Amino acid sequence: MTRDKRFIFRLTVLLSGVFLLMISGQSVMAAGSGSSSSSPAKPAVIIAAEAAIKKGQYAEAYQSLAEKESKYSKNADLYNLMGYSARKLERYEDSMAHYQRALEIDPKHKGALEYLGELYLTLNQPEDAKAMLAKLKKICFLGCEEKTELAEAISAWEAANN
Repeated sequence: MTRDKRFIFRLTVLLSGVFLLMISGQSVMAAGSGSSSSSPAKPAVIIAAEAAIKKGQYAEAYQSLAEKESKYSKNADLYNLMGYSARKLERYEDSMAHYQRALEIDPKHKGALEYLGELYLTLNQPEDAKAMLAKLKKICFLGCEEKTELAEAISAWEAANN
């Protein structure tokens, strides 16, 4: 192999490795509550709230999160789950405030972007939902569940309202 071919081969191997690392990092970040930050461990209140939400116990989840809000006031996941629970309880103003707070803490929080988009659809504001989808498209250039789900929700909303 010539010197140029060896260089190209090594560069290709290096770039492939970097690409694989990017993909594996993307899938790890997509797990959990949609945070774009990689925190070492979830607080117990988040784990308990996620379990309550899975059971449809939105009031219980919201209450437990609200009780710990002052302790975790810099945790975007807490506010995202508060927003989700409030939305399921049809407390839309509270839901909006919580999603916005989550996005103040972490502007790239995929879960909050998706759920805020879904709230906008509930409030018949599809253009605002599409703006959240546009943000997710920039963040999830390799794809993510939140982007897919919001795109599907927008399509369903448009089919039902046109």
